[in-house]
Amino acid sequence: MQNPAGCQNDSRGQRDCRIADLLMQTPNSRPPLNIKSGSESFGSQGNSAGFKLSDYWRWSGSDLLSNTQRGVIAEFLVANAMGVADSPRLEWGWFDLETTEGKKIEVKSAAYYQSWPQDKPSVIRFNLAPRIWFWDPVTNESENFELATRRSDAYVFCLLGDPSDSNPDPLDLDQWSFYVINTGIINRKVKLQKTIGLNSLKKLIKMETGRCEVKYPELPETIIEQLSL
Repeated sequence: MQNPAGCQNDSRGQRDCRIADLLMQTPNSRPPLNIKSGSESFGSQGNSAGFKLSDYWRWSGSDLLSNTQRGVIAEFLVANAMGVADSPRLEWGWFDLETTEGKKIEVKSAAYYQSWPQDKPSVIRFNLAPRIWFWDPVTNESENFELATRRSDAYVFCLLGDPSDSNPDPLDLDQWSFYVINTGIINRKVKLQKTIGLNSLKKLIKMETGRCEVKYPELPETIIEQLSL
């Protein structure tokens, strides 16, 4: 039977194929998501309303320093680094990104300054809490565990800006720093800890990997290294 998503059996198409197959097998599932171009029009009774999807994107997503938008941008940057940004982002899954090899990545973000007025930079802490409940947005199935756990293969902690700059630009890749670590190391070293401060994270990564932060050009290689452990 022909794949309904029309995807190819190459590495970049594996995730789309998996999602499409699962959706076909799941009762009452919605059709596979496709990347939108932004040119799609809102309309009524077959007539254009005079505004497009790109207008909605400009209206809803221009505040790039908000916590929500910054987190999505961080996921987008990691997805591009790993070559998996050709599929739409899935909301509320138990992992943020899946590589073409099926490895799961959790992406966390933080910034010294947000979009609201601040007298001083924020203290940087990242969430890494283990969970007991996991939901799959593709199959609409959930799993519960007696003990809290982390199920991804690696974490990428994304930090925007510098404490001396109150107006960071998320589009400037040089202003991002990335901290990458295998989930197994987190489980061994911090166990059930729910958050971690920046200095503690730096110390942990330095001790376990021999390096600390990386910039965007080094991100793919660093993630692949940690996923291979």
